[in-house]
Amino acid sequence: MSMSESTYRAERARQTEILSQAVAKVMQEEANHFDPPMLNAAIGALVANLAETLAAIGDQRSRKQMRQLVEKELSRQVAQLVAAGRPNSKTIVVDGGLH
Repeated sequence: MSMSESTYRAERARQTEILSQAVAKVMQEEANHFDPPMLNAAIGALVANLAETLAAIGDQRSRKQMRQLVEKELSRQVAQLVAAGRPNSKTIVVDGGLH
């Protein structure tokens, strides 16, 4: 029995939010204890893990679609967080990505 596309997307969004909050909580708690080199290493490990996960996708077309989704979402998230700390900043869409 398969689920509908909308059910799948809703469940994926729900699980993504749970995991995102868990990772963010740990990173923010540990950021108080570590110097920038350790934080850089932690971010580097997350990026390396993401790259490994993308590389493990066997189907070239699916891998490309997932990579494009990751690039778009990452740009959007970074732009939103940077803008949140700067009240006069604006998010600009360039070539389909947010900056």
